[in-house]
Amino acid sequence: MEIFSKNPPEWKKEEVLEQLENFKIIYEQRPIKDNIDGMRFQHMFATYFILKKINPSFVIESGIFRGQSTWLIENTLPNSKVLSIDIDLNQRVYISKKAKYSSVDFKDHDFSNIPEDTLVFFDDHVNHLKRVQQARYFNIKNIIK
Repeated sequence: MEIFSKNPPEWKKEEVLEQLENFKIIYEQRPIKDNIDGMRFQHMFATYFILKKINPSFVIESGIFRGQSTWLIENTLPNSKVLSIDIDLNQRVYISKKAKYSSVDFKDHDFSNIPEDTLVFFDDHVNHLKRVQQARYFNIKNIIK
């Protein structure tokens, strides 16, 4: 029995290049210019592009660190709800007025009534397989790891 299936990408090189130009404008506005040990240009662009393509109504971010990814999510998807989770919220430099914050680990939340198009972004340095299994338990199909 196949647990996960892999689909070919639904985009062309031209679309990636066009979105790259759009992303560069957003990137220049990032709140944390020197994000050592956090998201940098390549990681941020990949996340931006996937968020744009999937366009979920609800994003769960597990692993906040200084807050650069929270900023990226809310600036990429201004109409989406965001739950930002980190067991240590004291590291944040950027604190969103829009996102809801939680220090309760992802696996301990009740995600039984979330939208079907929910996306979870795991940047929390927890075993990848465990996190994917936990997301599957909650029927979350859109995962960035």
